[in-house]
Amino acid sequence: MPDSFDRIAVLGLGLIGGSIVQALARGGYQVSGYDPDPVEAAAARGTGYTVAASAAEAVAGADLIVLAMPLSRLDRALSAISGKVAAGAVVTDVGTLKVPVLQAARRLLPGVRFVGGHPLAGTEQSGFLAGDPLLFRDAPWALTLEPDTDLQAWLSLAVLLCDLGAKPVPTTAAEQDAAVARVIGLPHMLAEALALSGLRGGELGLSLAAGSYTSGSRVARTRPDLVATWCDGNPALISALDDAIASLVTTRDTLLEGGSVLPLAQAGHRARMDWEHREFAPVDLPADADTLRQHGRDGGWITAVIEKDGSGLGELRLLGMRPVR
Repeated sequence: MPDSFDRIAVLGLGLIGGSIVQALARGGYQVSGYDPDPVEAAAARGTGYTVAASAAEAVAGADLIVLAMPLSRLDRALSAISGKVAAGAVVTDVGTLKVPVLQAARRLLPGVRFVGGHPLAGTEQSGFLAGDPLLFRDAPWALTLEPDTDLQAWLSLAVLLCDLGAKPVPTTAAEQDAAVARVIGLPHMLAEALALSGLRGGELGLSLAAGSYTSGSRVARTRPDLVATWCDGNPALISALDDAIASLVTTRDTLLEGGSVLPLAQAGHRARMDWEHREFAPVDLPADADTLRQHGRDGGWITAVIEKDGSGLGELRLLGMRPVR
């Protein structure tokens, strides 16, 4: 079986890092955290969790290190623990964009077993006290598997994530970033634009704003600096914006000519309903990197890592789910 983690350090105790600490502690793992923000550190310590005085102290002896800070603070965090990561330890992260994190890890933590991660979970709230130990239940969690990724480290993380109730999705950093441009970056851009459009409509419109405006602009409540870290530096967001703008321009031109928004409404409705009503089937996969990456491209995720014969020495298999076409 893959290695288990005896001691885990989480650097960054905001919403995601805090939720990870709480989920790990709830699952019986030995976990300590660290956050340079004294408010977040005090919130975690005050609710009974172990908080180190420094990043170096937190990672000392840890066999898994989780980086849970914004991308803008990543280089500083990596520099703080460079040379202090235990031999054989695994390092992962929770950032939205994976290519810049992978590049930074290779540059500042050479030789360390790094596996990029991105939990597709969260709210527009922030801070440790907004954390939830059940936040990751049934949530997709992108887990990057590059050609040079240590497969044993990847499998060990997959086991841990399944234990937390998450759904590990095998992918590469570049493919993950291209996908989240359309399902995270673009929705945030549209929400910001919708919030501004409503404001520009005057007080009457804001007084009449109800479900459509509230739902469509909900994520515009997210901290702007976080939104920027999820979008800046991702070239795939440009093509996603181009697609959305093209659809809107076509509809605008249709309205100018006295036509209807019905074609756009029908296409959007069909896309949403098809997504909501997808059916899935169980699959049995070998512990093979190429097979796992293709499983992720096909929309699948992992539910468990098992030994085929249960002997402790047998072949590893991965159970998962995949959309039925």
